[in-house]
Amino acid sequence: MSKESKALIKEIRETIKLAKYADAIHKCQRLLKSDPKNNAIAYLLLGAAYQNVDKSEAAKYLRNSIEHTEGPPTVALQGLANCAPSSELPEIYDKLMDLIPEKALEYMEKLYVLSTQDVKVAADCFEKFRNRVQNGSGSSHFSKIQEYLGRIWYSQDLVVAEDDNELYKTTMEALLKIFDETSQSALYKRYLKWLYKQKDYASCIRNACQMTITHPKDVYGYEWICKTYCENHDKPDADSELWMKELKEPIQSYAEQLLQLHSKSSLALLINAFDLYAKKDYIAARQLAQQAQESHPGYAITIKLLIRIYIKLGAHKMALLMWQEQDQRQSDLGYIECLSYEKDEEKLREAVELLERFEKTEENAKILARCLFKLGKLQQIKELPLDELTQAEYLLSPEEAIRIIGQPESFQQLLLCGKLYIKLENYSEALNCMLKATRLNPSAECFDYLGRIYQATRDLSRARKCFEKCLSLNPLAEQAVDALSFIYQQLEEEDLNEALLINTLGLLGSDQSSIRLQYKLGLHFLHVKKLDNAIQCFRLAIKHDPQCMVYWESLGDAYASRGSYNSAIRVFQHIMELVPDNSYALLQVAVIKTTIRMYPEAIEDFNQLLHQHPKYLPGLRGAAEAHIGLACNLKSQNLYGRAKQNLQMAVDYLQEAFLHSKEALSMVWLWRLTATVFVQTAQLPLSLANLDVAGKLAKWDEDVEEIAYLSRKDLMHLAKRFYFRALKLQQNTYLWYELAFANYLSAIYVPEEAKTYLDMASKVCKMAIKERGNRWQNWNLLGVIHMQASLENLPLSQHCFIQAVTLERKSYTAWTNLGALYIRLGNIKLANEAFKRAQQSSPMYPNAWIGQAMVAETIGELEEAFDLFRHCQQFEYQPEAALGFAHWVCNVLSDPQLSAKPHNRHAIQHMHADVSALDAINWYVQNEEREASVPALTFQGFLYARQHLYQQAIQSFTKACQLCEPGPDRDSLYTNLGYLYLKLDQPDKAVNALNAVAHATFKPIIGLALAYYRTNHLQESYSIYNTVLGQNDQKAATILVAMASMVYSFQGEADTKTLLYQCILKHAPIQAYYSGCALGVLHQDNELNQTIMSELNAYQTNENYCADLSYLTAHYYLINDGPRQALNYLQTRVRMFPHSAALRKVLLKFLLDYFPNDTSMIKPTSNMGLIALTLGHRSLEFSVKASEEAETTIFASQAVQPVDKTQSLKLVQRAIRLNPINQQARQLLAAYKVH
Repeated sequence: MSKESKALIKEIRETIKLAKYADAIHKCQRLLKSDPKNNAIAYLLLGAAYQNVDKSEAAKYLRNSIEHTEGPPTVALQGLANCAPSSELPEIYDKLMDLIPEKALEYMEKLYVLSTQDVKVAADCFEKFRNRVQNGSGSSHFSKIQEYLGRIWYSQDLVVAEDDNELYKTTMEALLKIFDETSQSALYKRYLKWLYKQKDYASCIRNACQMTITHPKDVYGYEWICKTYCENHDKPDADSELWMKELKEPIQSYAEQLLQLHSKSSLALLINAFDLYAKKDYIAARQLAQQAQESHPGYAITIKLLIRIYIKLGAHKMALLMWQEQDQRQSDLGYIECLSYEKDEEKLREAVELLERFEKTEENAKILARCLFKLGKLQQIKELPLDELTQAEYLLSPEEAIRIIGQPESFQQLLLCGKLYIKLENYSEALNCMLKATRLNPSAECFDYLGRIYQATRDLSRARKCFEKCLSLNPLAEQAVDALSFIYQQLEEEDLNEALLINTLGLLGSDQSSIRLQYKLGLHFLHVKKLDNAIQCFRLAIKHDPQCMVYWESLGDAYASRGSYNSAIRVFQHIMELVPDNSYALLQVAVIKTTIRMYPEAIEDFNQLLHQHPKYLPGLRGAAEAHIGLACNLKSQNLYGRAKQNLQMAVDYLQEAFLHSKEALSMVWLWRLTATVFVQTAQLPLSLANLDVAGKLAKWDEDVEEIAYLSRKDLMHLAKRFYFRALKLQQNTYLWYELAFANYLSAIYVPEEAKTYLDMASKVCKMAIKERGNRWQNWNLLGVIHMQASLENLPLSQHCFIQAVTLERKSYTAWTNLGALYIRLGNIKLANEAFKRAQQSSPMYPNAWIGQAMVAETIGELEEAFDLFRHCQQFEYQPEAALGFAHWVCNVLSDPQLSAKPHNRHAIQHMHADVSALDAINWYVQNEEREASVPALTFQGFLYARQHLYQQAIQSFTKACQLCEPGPDRDSLYTNLGYLYLKLDQPDKAVNALNAVAHATFKPIIGLALAYYRTNHLQESYSIYNTVLGQNDQKAATILVAMASMVYSFQGEADTKTLLYQCILKHAPIQAYYSGCALGVLHQDNELNQTIMSELNAYQTNENYCADLSYLTAHYYLINDGPRQALNYLQTRVRMFPHSAALRKVLLKFLLDYFPNDTSMIKPTSNMGLIALTLGHRSLEFSVKASEEAETTIFASQAVQPVDKTQSLKLVQRAIRLNPINQQARQLLAAYKVH
């Protein structure tokens, strides 16, 4: 190298030291050009210059320097270590460790740090350390190299090659010695897992034991010890002895320490379970294994242990369910053995197929024989190499098998003998054998058969204990589950039954056999009224087997019990679509329709059912109940005839059951339901309170087939006999109650024997109370019985009613009866309070409102009583309400002062209280028939007369007269009857009725006089009037008017005029003036007319008299001044009273009579006719008779005829429809037909 080059190199170094890297680079370029042979140093300096400018350029030149360097390029490598990429650094550090030994540790550390900083080169770093460990075991830095290797292996979790296993072990164990406690724990977890994976159990146990010493609170070491033991303790190889020797303590000690650290450790629980299994404590072992499975589900070792335990306990079904989770089950004989205990033919065939792969040993032959026996292949069993006991079990009859076994001693012999004796129903010997077998081996099967024996001998207590023990050993013992469920149901242990079925279903999971238990659980929920749960269970069962009709039927029953009647009907209709002849579904549809009161539809369905099955008892019962329900519904609507028909049909169905089914005679419902029909029929009106029943049923003559007619008394007598027969079969409070009520009704209907019946009712009712003292209805009925006059005991009644309301605070019936009792005792305040409580309990109960009305009557609140009785009419018919309301309406109508009150006037005119009262009293009379009272008939007649229904009124008054005792009341009835006959223009009958009055007053006398007048017995009529004239000065003028009409008939004008003058002198009524004016017009006596007219001037402006006054005055003008003047007068009067229909009618008639051919009057007359017709309907307050309306219509037709013949014809036809007997209308119609 020349001096210039050396100087330049020195200068470059100085420049680099001064950080003048650009100058240094330029000078290095000069150096390369000036001395190309020594380019190694130039490249080295360039790399140094670029170190702080561009690392990549620096690395490039340093690599060139290494290429051109002769000998070890130590300096270049050191420079390259500072600027080379990380991928090249492992190789650089590795070379530097050899080139600079004194700095080897430094470069080792850098190499390790590089592995932690860059994962991509960690493997290269690991390779460098591994090579040095493998090649330099004698190196002074070997331990450090091994440490770094281990750290990289641990931190990077690199895969351990198979060739490196020993290296990994030595490295990890070396690392364990130098790690701190925390790092050591993490390393142990990695290392122990690797050792177990390598099946180096001895090392794994040794290190795990060491970890339990160094880290006694860490569960990891204990878990690996327990895991190794659990998975390898039963493997018969030499390695097991090696790793077991490494245990410092017994395995149970490690398990206990692990449980202290982790109470739910599945491995520790398994160690204890294995220990208990070895000691044959299978129950405790099963419990621990199940806990282990809950902690670590799906662990194969746990499942295998549970399978072994279940097989030992005889719970083969449980074991089989566990086998389903194993992949290699078909190669295990235990799986095949479990299959052999199944009932499913498919599983049994699978077991037979799998057994063909195994040798035909004696044990395998037993399993195969069990499968073939269940499949019914006895011939194939005979070909198997079986021992004597197995042959006896499967090939011999029970007697032969017992004879061959002789005196059983072993467990298998005792168990088989017990089964054989059960088949022979020799339960004492069976029990003896089973007890001995159970002492030898208390298995689930033994307890199952013991439970069956005790159940067969009706020792339910012991049977229950045995089945519970059996299920504790084998929770899926099918027959034990069924039997224990049945026992729980018999003992009413519904909660235990529910828990049993739910737990069993939980164990079965989705197994096919769970469907039956799902259905059974649904039945349980249905029984305990958990209806939503029941529906869910039945739907799940149907989902698995939609063709099973029983599941569908139960689902329908559950919907019906829940009240989802439409859903239930749809379910049963679906059943009938699948199976059209399913009688149960049709029956339930009909029953549901009966429940929701669709009685006609239900009856149709029952008829269809009975057409298919005429003697079907549930159908007969349902049809009878539907007819009874319909009858009660019709009774509430007062349709008694139709109600009676349905009750008769109900009896016909029930007697079918009586006469054609001997089994039915032992059924309580049949006797009770028939008695109910008799009682319901007896409560109908007397004319309908009868039934036609078979002679045998009535027990009149058992040998006669004729129909027996039962009256009300007979019905009650037979009903009581039927109730007694029902009580003989089964006693309960409801039957006693109904019998007491029947006796109470008998006392009502047969009053002459009331004392006897009430005594019996009281005794029977006390029996009902004795049966069930907390039923308020019993106390209420007893209180009612002792309120009757024949057995009156009011303090006892009060006690009973108070007891009833104490038991049921909302018993509105008892509260009402208590209120009635207080009214009877005169305690109005307490009565009002009792009725108020009844109203609060049920605002729709009419008797409570009737009670309040009676309270109002008692304290003189008459309007309040009237309103309360009227309010009662909004409810159902009630006889007391009907009487009370009719009484008050009649009272108001007959009293002008009461009628004038606005409140009463509104009730009559706008709320039509009179019509409502008539309806109510009609129902009462219809219901009571011959027992209807005189006041009721009087009210009915009065209200009929108000509605102008005179014929019906006459019938009511006639019945009342026949029932009424002689006296003022009967005289009043005959008086009303006479006047009604006069209304109907039947004066002869009126004379008879009025002559029947014993003590005549003014009204019947005047009526009789009028009747005689109507019959043309004028002399008798005049005589009566003359008699009364001296007795009653107040009405003398009115009497004189009536007498004047008779005097005119047979004595002439002069005497009549004299009599009318006497009337006028006695403050005459306006009728006297009418008579005088008419007399003057007829005889053209202007003097008389003028006298009368002067008196009538006072009435000229009164609209009530305008029509009559105008008619008379017009005729006065007619005879004196002519028709035109009379017409002018009438027109003036019409303008004065334009809304008077009567006045318009007078004008219309006058025009038709006196201006028939005047063409100028045709159109006015027509208009007047139409106006008169229209004004007749101007107000609903004024009623118009049909005959009067017909007359006005005829006048209007005559007036319209010249103008509109079509309209005139329509009016004539309308008049005929209004009054068909009007001859004038028919003559007009005939005239139209002629033209």
